[in-house]
Amino acid sequence: MKVRSSTKIAIGFVIIAGGTIYGYQFAMRQAIMSQNFTPLVPGRVNIVGINTGAGYKILVANQMAQLVQASDSFHGVETDSGGATEGAIKKRVPIKEMLEVLQGNEKALGPFIMKVNDRDENDSWPPTRVVWPAERLLKAINGDKAEEAKLVHDLNINLDGTPLAVLDRDSMENGIIIDYPVAVTVDSGGKKRKLIGRVQEPFKADLLTTIERKLTDQRVNNDMIAGYYAEESQAVLDGKSRRQDIRKAIMARLAPTNAQELATAPEKVLKSAEVVVNENQIDSASYRNYDTTNGKMNDLTVEMTDEGRKRLWKFSEDRVGTQLMLIVNGIPIAAPRISHELAQGEITITQMGDETLVKEAVDALNQKKKG
Repeated sequence: MKVRSSTKIAIGFVIIAGGTIYGYQFAMRQAIMSQNFTPLVPGRVNIVGINTGAGYKILVANQMAQLVQASDSFHGVETDSGGATEGAIKKRVPIKEMLEVLQGNEKALGPFIMKVNDRDENDSWPPTRVVWPAERLLKAINGDKAEEAKLVHDLNINLDGTPLAVLDRDSMENGIIIDYPVAVTVDSGGKKRKLIGRVQEPFKADLLTTIERKLTDQRVNNDMIAGYYAEESQAVLDGKSRRQDIRKAIMARLAPTNAQELATAPEKVLKSAEVVVNENQIDSASYRNYDTTNGKMNDLTVEMTDEGRKRLWKFSEDRVGTQLMLIVNGIPIAAPRISHELAQGEITITQMGDETLVKEAVDALNQKKKG
């Protein structure tokens, strides 16, 4: 059968037109993938990507997104209901402090270091905090007699480990809090900086810790405490119990190797997080509320700027199947999974449970636009 010339022209046009559209999309995609975007500093509203290969993963528990350590030593896994086990929750990364550190906030760095290393304050910390900064401790240890006398009093033991003649009960209960600097390398907006966080940890002499253990779950009076103290002190003086080198024990906390070890986990977490877009790459936002069998749910729709669309597209290109975190004012409110390349200028995050948090995100983004 002969094909009429007009038909040939029509078929040719379709083929050429289809090739032109495909070629345009391909060229645009290639241009975006080859583009290098300036790294972003976190803002009030952020869409954050996590490099799960760094040993961290995103979980959702009680309708809240969490970033948890996913190494073999932690057995937290997603539950059937989308939650996380108790073990995983205990090992979660503090998102608010993480973003503040990425903004260059040194005050947030100390608490961040402590939490990531499981060194944050807990019920075992003393009721009264007698804080000794590293700089003051070094003076006491290196021969400043006035500072040494104060340190001996606060610890209720000589720096060579010999016990004092009298027990000060406050010193036994409180000990001291050692406050020392830890340097962490932070990539903030594409600029690597060395930030200094102040880490704190309680310290007591082993002698006093031993006495405290003996007093546990007992009704004690001052005579009983004095008796235990005399007994344990004499054992040290007679060489029956080990005499602790207090100078050496404190200097171990202040050693550069200790600071380097504490910096390892925070640096790993910070490197794993990438701010894909913040409120400056978002034009506007809206949401709709609807009823489901699981209660009221919300869909959040975000309109990206052209730059925001390109950033999301490039980030999602080889990360289909992974998750993002939507974080508003330091609170992770959603963890949408990337189901395909995010090439469009509009994205919708579905089935979000907390309408208050969703509305807060919408208000924050739309207020930015008005401003």
